[in-house]
Amino acid sequence: MSDSESITILGREGEGNTFLSTAQVVGGLLKLLTQGKTAEAADIYSRVQEDIGFLLIDKVQQQDDLQRALANMLYRSRDYDKAALCCENLAEFDKAAALYEQDDDYQSAAEMYAKVENFEKAAEMFERNQNYRQAAELFLKVKNYARAAANFEKAVDYFVAGKLYHELGKFRKSMELLQKVQSDHQDFRTATILIGDILANNGYPDMAIKKMLNVIKGEPINQDTVDLYYHLAGFHSIKGNKEVAKNIYQQIVNFDISYKDVEDKLRGLGEVTVSSTLEDLPGIDEQDDEPIDLEVDVPVGRDQPAQIVGVMDGFNFLQKVPLFADMPLSAMKAFFNVCQDRTFQDGERLIEQGTAGVALFVVRQGQVSVQRIEGDHAKEVAVLGPGDHVGEMSLVDEAPTSARVVAKGTVKAFEISRDMFLRFLQANDKFAVRVLKVFVRTLSQRLRDTTSKLAQ
Repeated sequence: MSDSESITILGREGEGNTFLSTAQVVGGLLKLLTQGKTAEAADIYSRVQEDIGFLLIDKVQQQDDLQRALANMLYRSRDYDKAALCCENLAEFDKAAALYEQDDDYQSAAEMYAKVENFEKAAEMFERNQNYRQAAELFLKVKNYARAAANFEKAVDYFVAGKLYHELGKFRKSMELLQKVQSDHQDFRTATILIGDILANNGYPDMAIKKMLNVIKGEPINQDTVDLYYHLAGFHSIKGNKEVAKNIYQQIVNFDISYKDVEDKLRGLGEVTVSSTLEDLPGIDEQDDEPIDLEVDVPVGRDQPAQIVGVMDGFNFLQKVPLFADMPLSAMKAFFNVCQDRTFQDGERLIEQGTAGVALFVVRQGQVSVQRIEGDHAKEVAVLGPGDHVGEMSLVDEAPTSARVVAKGTVKAFEISRDMFLRFLQANDKFAVRVLKVFVRTLSQRLRDTTSKLAQ
């Protein structure tokens, strides 16, 4: 736009429109800023019909004081992206980051947060901008492994995501992702070992052995297969096949006597017969293992080992809780993975009255007592059981909790922390709309119930 072009400043209600040239408006605004009249300048700027923000920014280059005044004016006018640009030019990257975030420019916000080494916030911004790999790497950098895993999954890096979930002890989710690692992937064998570990340590050593044998496919022990054989021996040991396990460990010693703790493993197994070659080992051929009778079908792919179908323990229960009754299956599965299984003993407090709420609890087994504390006395106002929930207000409100909640006997519950809940909503907009509608409906019903009781 040339300086000779005219622009329109919309007058306030009851006033006529004022027509000035761009040069006049820019000059007038800069004069007001120089005089410290930031509020007046912001009022005029916000009523200019044309976008002259970049012209103003260009005019104040190399004039730090005036550029700060301009940033203030742009902020007052809610022109956040240009205010952020001014802060960026002034090397005030933390302020620029906050302004870019306020303008929903998450990419720029992430870059600014990274400049001031606020990697947690940078990762959050990358996540909201759907730059999942960058988000994952930064979450990994700040040791937020749960969010790193979630973002590696969204970036379709199933191996790293599955490995992180394995380290976090979320074996169900780890199994689901590791089985998606293709046979031509460089980490396929490591993924198979992790799957085997999950199976063997959760009561399925037979399946772990089958999984490993499907990948070994009769190859001898070499640099590429030695770790597979090492874990195969471990699975046989768990199953109770000590002779087979010791034979495999012995062959590993013959290949590399210093490999891991294989000599200690051998000594730990005691005196058993050792075969001289792998071909002589009983039970090492896949056909020698008895088939496992599973309650679910295990599809066998042409190139892939059998897929193990994980069962989400407690998912059906959570899905039927009225609070989540309207949630679609895909959203519920994603939400289920941010829930934590908790067990409380008799008298243990889930929530303390008067403290900041930190989580929602859904009672799965047992009962909890809801108590109002008045001085030294506790008055029980309700007893809740399976399917009931407490603490949902803590997910949307930072106000102190209004009651104490105590376990009556042993209680098992799902816990959804406030931080995890809010982060989940940020990354799942559609779910956020649904769950907040449910919260509003639940709270409205409680208000109606309270009003009815007061009327009586």
